[in-house]
Amino acid sequence: MQSNIIFKDESFLAPRLGGWRWLYRRGVMAGFMILSDVLTIIASIGLALLLWSQVRADLLPAHYLPILLPISVVFCCIYFSFDLYPGVGLSSVEELRRLSIGTTLGMMGLMGLSFYLRNVSEWSRAVLGLTWIFVLLGSPIARRIMRRFALRLDLWGLPVAVIGETEETERIFNSLKRNYLNGMRPVLCLRVDSLHRIFPPASQQKKTGQWDQSNIFEGIDIAIIVPYQLPLSAVGNVLLHPSHHFQRLIVMLNEPRMSSMWFTPLLISEQLGLEVRCQLINPLHQAIKRAVDLGLIILSLPLLIPVFLFLMLCIKFDSPGPIFYTQKRIGRNGRNVLIWKFRTMMVDAESALNSMLEKDDVLREEWEHNFKLKNDPRVTRVGKFLRRTSLDELPQVWNVLKREMSLIGPRPIVQEEIPIYGDDLEVFKQVLPGMTGMWQISGRNDLSYDERIGLDVYYVQNWSIWLDLHILMHTMLIVLQGRGAY
Repeated sequence: MQSNIIFKDESFLAPRLGGWRWLYRRGVMAGFMILSDVLTIIASIGLALLLWSQVRADLLPAHYLPILLPISVVFCCIYFSFDLYPGVGLSSVEELRRLSIGTTLGMMGLMGLSFYLRNVSEWSRAVLGLTWIFVLLGSPIARRIMRRFALRLDLWGLPVAVIGETEETERIFNSLKRNYLNGMRPVLCLRVDSLHRIFPPASQQKKTGQWDQSNIFEGIDIAIIVPYQLPLSAVGNVLLHPSHHFQRLIVMLNEPRMSSMWFTPLLISEQLGLEVRCQLINPLHQAIKRAVDLGLIILSLPLLIPVFLFLMLCIKFDSPGPIFYTQKRIGRNGRNVLIWKFRTMMVDAESALNSMLEKDDVLREEWEHNFKLKNDPRVTRVGKFLRRTSLDELPQVWNVLKREMSLIGPRPIVQEEIPIYGDDLEVFKQVLPGMTGMWQISGRNDLSYDERIGLDVYYVQNWSIWLDLHILMHTMLIVLQGRGAY
């Protein structure tokens, strides 16, 4: 069995408080998250009071200050009911969803309490509304910062064993190693040809005595099982086996396409069934997504209009040529869509490109691989800034208004890219393309084509309003950083 151990971190598995290690680690991690939420709530109320006191001079902070801590405790209790402490293994999107629902319920409770106590005049609804917005925006960011701080102190993460029969075992293990912030710290990777070798059925355990031969799971709280064909009998053997004390057992599906669908467990005729949904092709969800697109554009108009005018002047004075650039892209149902962008290149860029590709084999190879050049000599001075900040995409708001695009979705592709997408093109064509999407917040142009396609397919099959909000918030952060844009 030892020859099957691909990796084991003995240092992190040093005994800590014996059988209390699970509660100890979870308690420390939960403490960091509680501290993050309390600080966010107090800071949000304080900022709301500071801002609104400039509008209402009669606002009395004395009504709020004595109850800041009790309010924080109430919110933390709500978050606790949503299993957000410590929130190990939650995706950023799921955490955002739970935080948003919990925060909204807490604020509704505060407003209802003020009506019940008949002291509405003492509690400004504007302050409560601003607090709600600040907590919604601040909580995910503060939690991420606090996780990084705890990770630096080596106080973040529960030990995880990844055990499996396929090549996915090592991929999942390496993926967890790259993302310690989710609270799962992979300390053991075990690749076997059969799970029954390590976890034999109960009827064979006494005969073989195999479970007494190894203590490799000592101190490990979570196990991720990667079976070849999901043999539930093998999973049952893991649960019944006396050689471990796993607190959580996670079973991975071997089919990557199925694993990225929406699943709802159902009990039918006393048997477990899985209902599979693709939310984004539901007409009701499409209507909600459209309403969000229009609402965000209307709210952003006071900011968008002056930015548009300023950028148009910059482009006009920087280089001769039109302000806008249009290109045919593949849209929903495979229809051609004329995409609008700010011009970032010199005039006659296409002929200049053909000339450069004929003379330079390295550039031609890069173009054939990515359909982009990292250091494109055709890009103007203003164009470099527009591309780095992605502001060249702003005119696509017009495409969104015409319902040819959405604010968030798979990026529209050109005709030459169709062969690269293969069978995944049909998934891509089911929805409207977007101004930003999954691969824009995951590395942008630094990603390979396979990675981009995988992320676009993941988005279509896992869409939710919370995923859109997650992408929107991270797009702003990525644009400010300017990474992977050219």
